[in-house]
Amino acid sequence: MATIYYSLSARRNSLGQSEIMMRFSHGKINQRAKTGLFVSPAYWADGAIRIPNFRMRPSAEVQAEVNDSVETQKRLAEITSLVSRAFNEIGRGSVPPNWLRSLVEAKDDSKEGKTLWQYFDDFLGSRLLSVGRMRSYHVVVRALKRFEQYKRLKSPSFALTLENLACVDMIDDFEEYFRNEARLAGAAGLYQRVSESRKPQDRGLNTVNSKMVMLRAFLNWAETNGFINRNPFKKRRIAPVIYGTPIYITLEERTRLQHTNLSRHPGISVQRDIFVFQCLIGCRVGDLLQLKRDNVVNGAIEYIPRKTKEGRPVTVRVPLNDTARAIIEKYRDSERQSLLPFISSQKYNESIKRAFLAAGLKRPVQVLNAVTREPEMKPLYSVASSHMARRTFIGNLYKKVKDPNLIAQLSGHVEGSAAFARYRDIDEEMKLELVNLLD
Repeated sequence: MATIYYSLSARRNSLGQSEIMMRFSHGKINQRAKTGLFVSPAYWADGAIRIPNFRMRPSAEVQAEVNDSVETQKRLAEITSLVSRAFNEIGRGSVPPNWLRSLVEAKDDSKEGKTLWQYFDDFLGSRLLSVGRMRSYHVVVRALKRFEQYKRLKSPSFALTLENLACVDMIDDFEEYFRNEARLAGAAGLYQRVSESRKPQDRGLNTVNSKMVMLRAFLNWAETNGFINRNPFKKRRIAPVIYGTPIYITLEERTRLQHTNLSRHPGISVQRDIFVFQCLIGCRVGDLLQLKRDNVVNGAIEYIPRKTKEGRPVTVRVPLNDTARAIIEKYRDSERQSLLPFISSQKYNESIKRAFLAAGLKRPVQVLNAVTREPEMKPLYSVASSHMARRTFIGNLYKKVKDPNLIAQLSGHVEGSAAFARYRDIDEEMKLELVNLLD
């Protein structure tokens, strides 16, 4: 009697899932093949997909995983049935050496057998991406899954495929949906099916355009590899991402913030100190979160930026001044692995705004509206964030030392990058200071 066994591959894909491997056994026949199906190890036991019974209502994220696992379970049953029928048709004596692999893997590798999500996984696996970049691509994938569900509200049988995604009309529909997803998906309850870690909110043009660039990269890859014979982005222009002049606080404002009495708000006081520390080392908030005591080496902070770790693993070294060393010493804790008592990024940004307000940092600044990209005036405290600390580090250094390459080494920017070039607008501020000397 023929026996089919399943096991999980030791390797995991970009979503933390493992591929399901098939073994077919009958007498002297013993063959293995990749199924092309992936499942979270949490839903695998005793050679099969096991969906736990939740006594309490699972979170939206867990529910989405369960739904995916149920779908994978159905497809695995289809493959099992396919192999069994094929074996009964050809007979034991007619099984060639690569019979199982040609049957199962050929089916998976065909254009008809692969889902859009499998193509996306192949695409991401072919790229050397930083952690942050990978997360951004996952935002696109999850939005596409909700978009598919949204289309099904009118057409229940609709399925988003690589072929129909590669159409100008479908891309236009997705961009419109993506821009208004917080409203559309929220009203339809789609976040309960495919969840997000952050609270859904309206997306600005820069966010929309940057994600469309990622989608374009995916379809360019699909065309290059012969998976599609048309590419909508050959005729479709994506508007460039536009940023305003970087807003940062002066050294005087930083000192004012540092010495503001926040004794009535100890939690905010701690995060204020961390913000000041970030102003002194200039790292991104993701890198700040990962800093440990071991990152302090010979009087300096040393780290490899997460944004460039995979593609350009260069160590950034920033010497610590007296203020930075004092903050580290103030929060030294042998029981804690992290360098400082950092909380979540969202709560960190909330605390920064409250600390700015308490310090009276209310001067009007001009920012670009995220939706319209029109300039508008806002009080400084309302736009304060963790990234302002990085801008403060770079902006004040650039005013003191006009050596972009040296500052880029301290901030982890690629020399000559567009992100760093925005700080050249500080030149105008410096010119104004010079001509004022003539008064």
